[in-house]
Amino acid sequence: MKNTILPPASQFLSRILPFAAALWVLSFAAAAQQANTQANAQAGQAAEKKDWDIRLGAGAMYQPDYEGSDDYEAAPLPFLMVNYRDLVFLRGPMLGVNAFTWQGPRPSDKLQAGPLLRYQMGRDDGDNDALRGLGDIDAGAEIGGFLNYRIGSWSTGLTVFHDASGAHDGWTAKVSGGYMHSFGPKLRARSEIFATWADENYTQSFFGITAAQAQRSGLRQYTPEAGLKDVSLSLDLDYSLTQHWGLTGRVGYKRLLGDAASSPLVEDKGSADQFSTGLILSYKF
Repeated sequence: MKNTILPPASQFLSRILPFAAALWVLSFAAAAQQANTQANAQAGQAAEKKDWDIRLGAGAMYQPDYEGSDDYEAAPLPFLMVNYRDLVFLRGPMLGVNAFTWQGPRPSDKLQAGPLLRYQMGRDDGDNDALRGLGDIDAGAEIGGFLNYRIGSWSTGLTVFHDASGAHDGWTAKVSGGYMHSFGPKLRARSEIFATWADENYTQSFFGITAAQAQRSGLRQYTPEAGLKDVSLSLDLDYSLTQHWGLTGRVGYKRLLGDAASSPLVEDKGSADQFSTGLILSYKF
């Protein structure tokens, strides 16, 4: 495996933060204008809205080869989004149902909640030399639910998941806040901030080292507890190439916290600073 180390966090952030700051300044400067035009545009499109919204594509993602690693790899990324009448949706590995919807005074204002089913990727001890002797974590299915509230260009949400397949038997909960802005008919930007909590079953599976694993791997034994696992920020840019073809770019940063950051896999062998970037080409049917 060829390992590539990213530049120090301060150097990376010095490149990204000016772009993020410029994006937020432009977003706020145009917020008043967007509020006036968005309702009219959406009202005109409502009558023509299709039952199905399907987007299919592919791209690549550059990210750590395990959560907490400082080694990075580029991997292919299939892309699939399906939405039926704003009721049933599929977003990559996650299937959900808007079982409850409260519609606000504007089309963009709504509160939604419902169940979720998600495919959770596992981890192989051959993914990185730091994982040797720890054994594999199987992929599995997670069940949970969500609550999202959107008002204009702003949104906030909560998702909760529990492993239903015995892969790690853990619980996770994520709170988020986001802002979306259109820079014209072709370019749209989204920024979101997240915070994730995980119980002791999850942290033990992905960050803990049992006595047997310590003996096999040479890492120190470690037993993490439940707590806030990470905070993260993402910036997306969607550009419409044609009526059907679109290009999406993403840059993200995640900071591991608490017992997750203190794991030997992170503190001794990896990094609490996790960066990612990707590009996807998609087709809208």
